[in-house]
Amino acid sequence: MYKEKQGDSDIAICFAADENYAQHATVAMQSILSHSKYPERLRFFLIEDNISEDTKNKIRLTFADLPQKISFVSAGQIETQKFYVSGQISKTAYVRIFLSELLPENIDRVIYLDCDLICFKDIEQLWLTDLKDNPVGAVMDLGIMTSLKRRKEKLNTIGVDVQKGYFNSGVLLIDLKKWRSFNYSSELLNLIINHEYSHHDQDALNAVFKDCWTVIPMQWNVIPPVYNLYLKILKSKRYRDMAIDARKNMAILHYAGGYKPWEYKIYEGFNEMYYEMLSRTAFRHDAMPQLDMRRKHRSIQRQMARIYLADFWQKIFT
Repeated sequence: MYKEKQGDSDIAICFAADENYAQHATVAMQSILSHSKYPERLRFFLIEDNISEDTKNKIRLTFADLPQKISFVSAGQIETQKFYVSGQISKTAYVRIFLSELLPENIDRVIYLDCDLICFKDIEQLWLTDLKDNPVGAVMDLGIMTSLKRRKEKLNTIGVDVQKGYFNSGVLLIDLKKWRSFNYSSELLNLIINHEYSHHDQDALNAVFKDCWTVIPMQWNVIPPVYNLYLKILKSKRYRDMAIDARKNMAILHYAGGYKPWEYKIYEGFNEMYYEMLSRTAFRHDAMPQLDMRRKHRSIQRQMARIYLADFWQKIFT
């Protein structure tokens, strides 16, 4: 367990968002608050990339009962022009590699979270994870680890044998004191500006920390390949058991990939908790769904079929 005892310090949680993702970061924060036994211990940092004052005021209004716990930190000083982006990834995603510089120096440990997720359990359980003297804790990315194509790619591009482990960067527990001591930001930046990695900063993070990261239980970052129980995961008993256990005891559902919960009306088993948490924020009157026109022909029925099939396989293998 982490050496600080309950109540000794705030639980520092960081998101990074631009105007497009500010609502979703707020919904994620609300889900954390709603499942926290001690919400007064939570301290949120939102690294903001040109978020409007109107949107900031909605965020402040959402957490009016805990005003001292919400801090906006400008990402304006980060020069992202040379960073490679593709698909739905924006340059704001790279902010996580600069947390040691952006966050106050007295913050020695932080949970970094992507905006496209919902929390279902008390995040203090994640906060108390023993990092075993490693600078980073994260959840294995079974989508990458069970793909022959990706295994070859990662070995060739970042020198990582993903069968030994490759993590998803959407949920990170970071020892900022150790990070600062070894100046990991500089090492990561050098990799990022000199390569066009297919998985962007996630590949850089795995390249740098391949021998010094702690595996966090999968329930803390349930990504689509796990939630949908992809066939390549079902074929491996080890990974199948891990995925089913994570699905049954889900702490964070991470909507990584193409199907975002805010782009569709409510579908039970897919995004009902997003809408429930949205109703508890100052964004509740905003127009919904919010469709990304790049994915306007992506049918939700296909995703729901995957979820129903995963429910079936979970019953079969449980």
